[in-house]
Amino acid sequence: MADFPLQLGVQEEVGFVSIDASIAELAREQHGLITVDQMRSLGGTRRHLDRRVQGGWLEQVNHRVFRIGGHPRTWESRVLGAVLGAGPDAVASHLTAAALWGLDGFSRRGAVELSVPRGRHHRPDDARCHESTDLDRCKVIARCGIPTTDLPRTLLDLGRFVGAQRLNRVVEDARRSHGLDLTALISTLARHARQGRHGIQRLRAVIDAHADRDQITDSEFEMLVLSLLGERGLPAPTIHHEVWSGGVLVAEIDLAWPHRHVGVELQGQHHRVDSAVWEADQVKLVELQALGWTILPFSWRVYMNRREWMLRRIRGAVMG
Repeated sequence: MADFPLQLGVQEEVGFVSIDASIAELAREQHGLITVDQMRSLGGTRRHLDRRVQGGWLEQVNHRVFRIGGHPRTWESRVLGAVLGAGPDAVASHLTAAALWGLDGFSRRGAVELSVPRGRHHRPDDARCHESTDLDRCKVIARCGIPTTDLPRTLLDLGRFVGAQRLNRVVEDARRSHGLDLTALISTLARHARQGRHGIQRLRAVIDAHADRDQITDSEFEMLVLSLLGERGLPAPTIHHEVWSGGVLVAEIDLAWPHRHVGVELQGQHHRVDSAVWEADQVKLVELQALGWTILPFSWRVYMNRREWMLRRIRGAVMG
């Protein structure tokens, strides 16, 4: 540490040295970085900060972040500095997240990319910031000690910048190197799907290319249809809506718009192989029709091959 003149008195400077030790310990876990708020929480003051900067013990990275003097200036410290400088809930994302996940073809150089909550005014000068309204829909994972979007969300965000073929290769790499399964991708698709959301269409195309009907569960089939409805701007349905009559449960509908008495039944794998399930569905359909419900049944084959026709039928019934 630099030799500082003890203008504040020996006792006060000894206290500062104790604070310095705590700062240095925390900074070691953060690629040599410390935020102003963290320093304050450890007992540091503005005067303490100014003296350490003047003496060269601290270097300013941006208005919120400082680096311990002499600490290596790595790519990781550059990314974390930008994340910390962007404020609470900021995360490394997009191409930077892909590099942190070690995905094939994404290198640790170029502009740092972050995602920040919508309305965040401060933007670090050394980073490209993406405003997001749905950061709460993904997990934040520490990669190299840096808050980063989880792998499925990273792949979704990449869909904005890379073509379908490259995205397909990256998904294959993520499945091979990280054990990513389709369930996680489908769940991410369903949580984020809305009209105009970047990356949705390309990620859906990749999932369709990888989806083997015998491996897709009925719940995953529902999530895929839900994401498609959200992507196309249809009203969100109630999932597994129960219909009662005279105190008796008549049926549970996969997707329903109760105010319109419209429901969608998705005929998954067990409908094909279990005749008892198929017969029970026929009884349920008759009972619901008798109660004034319009039920639209769709199979996996229809979802894959006649998707636009399926959407027109649902839109007409729900919004017609």
